[in-house]
Amino acid sequence: MSEQRTEISFECTAAETAVLDGYCHAKNIKRTVVMRQLLREWSEMKLHEATIVCRVAGIKPETVGVDRE
Repeated sequence: MSEQRTEISFECTAAETAVLDGYCHAKNIKRTVVMRQLLREWSEMKLHEATIVCRVAGIKPETVGVDRE
């Protein structure tokens, strides 16, 4: 079973693209591989940070907003 995917589109400068393309050429990989890895690592870091903040603050994320109407 594969995960559902969402398309993300954005613009960047010519210099940023040149660096990305140079890196991809040197590693013989596609841009998509690099961008997915960056997003995956960033997402894991942000989830970890949020988990630590919730633990320290005594918040259980799975119960937040349960009583909201």
